[in-house]
Amino acid sequence: MNRQIALPKALTDRVRLQPGDQVYVLEDERNPGVLAIVPVERITEWLRLGRATEERLDMDEREKASRDD
Repeated sequence: MNRQIALPKALTDRVRLQPGDQVYVLEDERNPGVLAIVPVERITEWLRLGRATEERLDMDEREKASRDD
């Protein structure tokens, strides 16, 4: 579900958001009722890093398997 919300200026300044930036509002799993404001770019970066790590681990496993043969 997509909704537009207005964030307080102090928060947008702290997170360094610009008008038009998109964010996800996520509930903190460890602290119910606490919300985290996460810029879309940050999540994109997390995904990129996670995929790169998975690829590196897969490559390491293939190299190890080829040495074991």
